[in-house]
Amino acid sequence: MSATELGDLESLLERVLPDPMGFAERVVGQLLDRLATDAPAVAPIVVAGFEAQAHEALVDRNMLVAAAVGACDCWAQDPDCPVCAGQGMAGWMRPDPQLYEEFVGPAVTRMTNQAATTGEHRQSGTSGEGSTT
Repeated sequence: MSATELGDLESLLERVLPDPMGFAERVVGQLLDRLATDAPAVAPIVVAGFEAQAHEALVDRNMLVAAAVGACDCWAQDPDCPVCAGQGMAGWMRPDPQLYEEFVGPAVTRMTNQAATTGEHRQSGTSGEGSTT
């Protein structure tokens, strides 16, 4: 990994993780656990790293979407999570504006356009603004 790639990775981690040090400690802990256990007698067959690359892509996408909506990458599913202690659902922290625009913005635009096209209206507040009645 070159210095530029390492800098890019560090920049990405700072944007998407509320506690990069906690994440790094968790990853190192998992790595040490794997190294401490005995290797299985028969190693699984992996076709040219395809499964590993696909898994890494999913993990990366999960982190980005979680940051886009202000969630921990465990999505509040892990009560032992060292970052959020199982509290990191969407809105848990401030969403990343750029990632929100990239991942959530298109869906919001589509829903807004669809509502306008089909005549669906959302009533905002209690003052009746936007109401057609």
